[in-house]
Amino acid sequence: MRVNVVGQVVRGFGEKVVGLNLEVAGALFGNERLKNAGRNLGDAGGERLQAAEEEVKAAGRQAEAKQHEAREAAEQRGGGNGGRSTGAKPSAARAAAESTKGAVKEVAGKVTGSEGLEEEGRQQRERGKDEGAAAKHDAKAAMHREKADAQRELAERQARNS
Repeated sequence: MRVNVVGQVVRGFGEKVVGLNLEVAGALFGNERLKNAGRNLGDAGGERLQAAEEEVKAAGRQAEAKQHEAREAAEQRGGGNGGRSTGAKPSAARAAAESTKGAVKEVAGKVTGSEGLEEEGRQQRERGKDEGAAAKHDAKAAMHREKADAQRELAERQARNS
């Protein structure tokens, strides 16, 4: 697990725990603002945990894409991959391009009877699919982090005003 993900998980749990304590304190003292601040901070923690989950999913799909890239390179003459690498941040456009190129190679391999080209195309198409999924998970993680930050800011404002 990447360090960033571990930090997000720890921060998310911390926000949930502090949020629950604020909510309980607000309920005990009849302070509605404090109670709402606690709820918002707990929600921020939940969003942060969802962001970490999406980051883990993205990392998994990137790992799968790298496996497909290695298999694709093994099918190419000389074992090179033309300088492409899945180490770059995944993007939906690049993923679609790789999937399309892979599908074309796969069909060309079938038409020409080249099992190597067909397999290379299959691996490239699968890599594109995995990179697309990784990009989607990265985008979801970013959205959850933004929501968590907004919820935390709201909770802090409510706690200051209570």
